[in-house]
Amino acid sequence: MKKFIFILFLILSINPLLALDEDIIFSPDETIEREKDLIEGEHEIILELPKEEKVNPYSKQALKGIIEKDYDLGSSAGLFKEQLRAEFKKGPIESTQFHAHFINTFMETMNDDNKNFNSDMPLINVGFAGDFRGKKERYNVLFDLTPEVFDDLTHSFLLDALIETRRIKNHVISFGSSRPQLGYEGGNSAKTLPFLTRSQSARNFSNVRKTGLKIDGNQKWVDYEIGGFSSDVRYHEFFPGVEGNLWLDFKPLANLDDKYGKLYLGGGVAHGYRNSKDFTVASSAIRYDLNKFWMRAEYQNADGSNGGSGITEKRGYGYNLTLAYRLTKKLEFLLRFDDFDSDKTKAHNNTREYVAGINWYILGQGARIILNYVFCENEAKKDSQRIILGTQFIL
Repeated sequence: MKKFIFILFLILSINPLLALDEDIIFSPDETIEREKDLIEGEHEIILELPKEEKVNPYSKQALKGIIEKDYDLGSSAGLFKEQLRAEFKKGPIESTQFHAHFINTFMETMNDDNKNFNSDMPLINVGFAGDFRGKKERYNVLFDLTPEVFDDLTHSFLLDALIETRRIKNHVISFGSSRPQLGYEGGNSAKTLPFLTRSQSARNFSNVRKTGLKIDGNQKWVDYEIGGFSSDVRYHEFFPGVEGNLWLDFKPLANLDDKYGKLYLGGGVAHGYRNSKDFTVASSAIRYDLNKFWMRAEYQNADGSNGGSGITEKRGYGYNLTLAYRLTKKLEFLLRFDDFDSDKTKAHNNTREYVAGINWYILGQGARIILNYVFCENEAKKDSQRIILGTQFIL
């Protein structure tokens, strides 16, 4: 009888501990101490928290989540990131993910003499990215499959081919072919560009991939990139020279928890030589984001350049200002003024673009419809206008 009463008393004394309030969360140390308190003689009661079930990426729930997800417009992640990912239990590669990026355009060009309509698919990129075993190193390979590439596969087919390591805190060190951060818009991925085309200075002075070593750092008050590269562009020559790049982004509002928005004051320089030609491009930029409003301004000055327009010793400059307002999470309105002079030694040589745009983010950057109107004012030739309708898909 006494044994029965003792067991009953023990059960009643333990029960309140098993009926824990759902809002109470113990630290790991507190949980260990509580489990020790539940040990009586040879009997031990262990509190088990429910395990989080991994959702099947091909289930209706996962596919429905793609439609209902609240997307970050600054992210270039694909819509089917989980569905196109494979993991391996053995071997040096732990995971790999297929990714693809497509842009299709319909453009009407008008000037005083005629009109011209054409449709095009200016961007078809596919590739693989993933982790090596241990997830300390990653790899990325990207191919260009736009129709023009097949006329010159040797120089245009391979875009990115790099390996990066994250063993140093807040740093990414990468080696291979990648896009250097020369200017803000010229160094960014095409996946998150606000318009269908880059600014004029970005198109001419940067927007190329080069092979070399670069270090990206992310600190509270400053982000930075330091790189050393071969001055070759798209595998035309074997090491025709060297190029050094430096880019800094200061964050003066970093300590205010975004109360007054995010402000970046950026600047950088690229200097090098290719064969017998020297080049130097200096850039400065301002980025500001506050709630639904954002703006970008950039100035670039070139004493020779080795960018999208090729190697040149011409001295040019360009500056642009972009203003944008997000009416909703999916609808954005933009305006841009863009002035560019490809050769400062020539008078009346400027080209100015006045651009108005609308972005409809159906599923973030992964499924976007873009409408751009461009009025091009040319000092050296006739003015023109373009209306461009584009679609973007990132898988």
